[in-house]
Amino acid sequence: MTAGTAVFVVACDGTASSGDAAGPAAEPTITVRVRGLTVEAEVADSDAERSEGLMFRTHLPPGRGMIFDFGGETTSGFYMYRTVLPLSIMFVRDGRVVGVREMTPCPGDDPSACPVYYPDGVYTHAVEAPAHTFAGVVVGDPVAMGSD
Repeated sequence: MTAGTAVFVVACDGTASSGDAAGPAAEPTITVRVRGLTVEAEVADSDAERSEGLMFRTHLPPGRGMIFDFGGETTSGFYMYRTVLPLSIMFVRDGRVVGVREMTPCPGDDPSACPVYYPDGVYTHAVEAPAHTFAGVVVGDPVAMGSD
């Protein structure tokens, strides 16, 4: 991870745990619902889990993803260093969408050359899923998160 101008950047850098899987079977998941979409998301709630993110994954089925729980408010940006799949990211605060971005893999071995994707405001959770998953989602949409 690298620190930006007074902003913590969430990087997908670390070691791969399951390169071609949708995620380790033992990982806890949470169901995220927005605009009729349902994403079963692996939970990343530690610095190590947030740092690794979806790195090195070569396959992520529709309806699967990862939720980043920051345990409080943040304005951190995300970048796609060592992440090989294009992803859609939705930023959430107080059960509402505060931003959506489409993120593309960063080529090369220099993380400082990767674009940083920032939210439109303060958020507490970010949800990554396959590219274009959140294409119809707009700022202000309600988001339900639960473990069903």
